Amino acid sequence: MTGRAHFAAPLLLVVVVALITYVSLYPFRFHADGPAVVETLRQLTWARASRGDMFNNVLLYVPFGFCLVLVLEPRFGRLNAIAVGAVAGVLLSLAMEITQASIAPRVPSLTDLSLNAAGSLAGAVAGSMWHALGVRMTPRGNPIGRSGAVALTVLVLWLLARLWPLWPDASLRQVKRAVRPLFTPELAWTELAAFFVGWLVVAQAVFHLARRQRSVDALLIVIAVVLVGRTFTAGNTLVFAELAAIAMLLPVLVLLSRVDDRGRSALIAAALGAWLAAVALLPALGGSSQVSLEMPVVTEFLGRNPPPPAQLASKGFSYVALAWLLAGTGLVPHVAAGVTVLLVLLLCLLQVGAVAPAYGSIDLVIAVIAGLMVARWMRGK
Repeated sequence: MTGRAHFAAPLLLVVVVALITYVSLYPFRFHADGPAVVETLRQLTWARASRGDMFNNVLLYVPFGFCLVLVLEPRFGRLNAIAVGAVAGVLLSLAMEITQASIAPRVPSLTDLSLNAAGSLAGAVAGSMWHALGVRMTPRGNPIGRSGAVALTVLVLWLLARLWPLWPDASLRQVKRAVRPLFTPELAWTELAAFFVGWLVVAQAVFHLARRQRSVDALLIVIAVVLVGRTFTAGNTLVFAELAAIAMLLPVLVLLSRVDDRGRSALIAAALGAWLAAVALLPALGGSSQVSLEMPVVTEFLGRNPPPPAQLASKGFSYVALAWLLAGTGLVPHVAAGVTVLLVLLLCLLQVGAVAPAYGSIDLVIAVIAGLMVARWMRGK
């Protein structure tokens, strides 16, 4: 026995196997006169595949090895779990390749089998790392009692921002579209920083909503919902910077677990506030945005078109989270709300003369609503 079991792992494993089955056997047009199993095995060859197909085959089986190791390692140890995860990936892939022989558009091959096996092994190693870090990521002290409604609001706004328009699209075309950006990964530090701070806030919210023993598993579920959701919602794609930010998040959470709840809230609030300020200041400092010397009239400033729903949810997430985190440092909720509104007001004033402002009147409205929410829901906490 090494560590406690992960309650989320079996559920996620079922979802992953269903996903693999769907992607491997789509469009499910089976032929009754398909070849026998032995004949299919003899026909397997090292067929050439495009770089995109090779990447997809590896990526598809990474979650399988990851989740299977989380199920097995607490009972059978690290090496046994990794070995079983890799072998199970090979067997599952072989079953899919044999079944594909009865589907006209699909072509089974040893190339796919070997790439699936590599994905399972990589996922198994990653799952073992998550298991090892999981205990260390859990905050040592119980979070200070705060309104669960605010933490839940922070989490819901993050999911809306990442999954909008919430329109499901389970077609194979959408799946390929979602993973295509990963073929040629681009990593801008500003995008990486935005995702890192966002997921840091989400982790803090999850740790306040879930029981201490299950908080890391709850965070894993949220990560899975976002990644799978972006794969199967119309128009969305996976973002390499977000995957990198999640990978960076794990060791940082290990370090933050040694800090008490007020200290964690202060550090995360400082990171979030610094990022909000950077959004306003960096474009001007870097010379990448134009600033008009003529200030717009009030009606023009107030009449600017509101951002799209996903961006509105993102702004709401930032302002509710900032007020919530400030209250978590020990500030009176009303004071935390006021500081949030004043910060957003300052950012709006800094952006008044910008041709393409990142902040506007809608930000101030959202900040006021966020402040009122925190002041009311956290009163007496």
